[in-house]
Amino acid sequence: MTLLAIAASALSAPALAQEAVMSSWSKGDNASLRLIAGATAPSGKQRVGIEIALAPGYKTYWRSPGDFGVPPVFDWSGSDNVGGLDVRWPAPERFPDGAGYSLGYVGEVVIPVSVQPVDPAKPVMLVLKLDYAVCEKICIPTKGEARLWLEPGVTSVTSPRLEQFEARVPVRAKLGEHKDMLSIAEARLDETSPVPGLKFMLRTPPDGKVEDVFVEGPGMWSFGKAMLFPQVDGTVLAKVRLKDRPKGASGPTPFIVTLRGSPNAVETRLELDIPAAKP
Repeated sequence: MTLLAIAASALSAPALAQEAVMSSWSKGDNASLRLIAGATAPSGKQRVGIEIALAPGYKTYWRSPGDFGVPPVFDWSGSDNVGGLDVRWPAPERFPDGAGYSLGYVGEVVIPVSVQPVDPAKPVMLVLKLDYAVCEKICIPTKGEARLWLEPGVTSVTSPRLEQFEARVPVRAKLGEHKDMLSIAEARLDETSPVPGLKFMLRTPPDGKVEDVFVEGPGMWSFGKAMLFPQVDGTVLAKVRLKDRPKGASGPTPFIVTLRGSPNAVETRLELDIPAAKP
């Protein structure tokens, strides 16, 4: 490259994306965490990621950890100029764990967070204290603390690590068929099976695939691993066994159903009328 070309490249540098700002690593038992910043969203919200790097063979947990896991606990109380936070979870994996399954991430994960400043014209000081668990064969509670200074209106930052995991956050979709994504066409109780549970009729776009289904209910609901039955019309019937539910739970009940698969994971919020448990 000639000196003239180098000079021209330098003059155009401000138009290029800058590297993301990151906090220092906070080391725990068999895991470390840090905060990484992305570009400010058009809405004015700050884009941040909680990056957790795990020792080989270790995993950590999703918001609903499954049969034996421990969900992380976030403490943002030391932050400044923060009016609201939205933690956005990448779709988890399912792991055999003793006599059941746990849900979470192995090796590494970046959990995206949208931060709403109180005053968008002023910087944000983001301070996170995180209690979480890492597990190989035995779960070990660990802690981490990270802080990050976020300048307002920074739109030229690029953060490939954050962007990679933002793409794994489920797209929210209403109950019903959707042409270009995985979708739950129907949801109902499984009243034909001797074991109580839920049934979902799933639709996939061309070349789409359903890999797993995760169901969350309010309180101490527990569901088994979904059984998937491809149908001749291209739909997929998913049966999810109900393992446990809160005592006395009945009537209209909200659930969150996450479909893991391609082209994108999908999250649907729906309500089902649950009959009272038989004595």
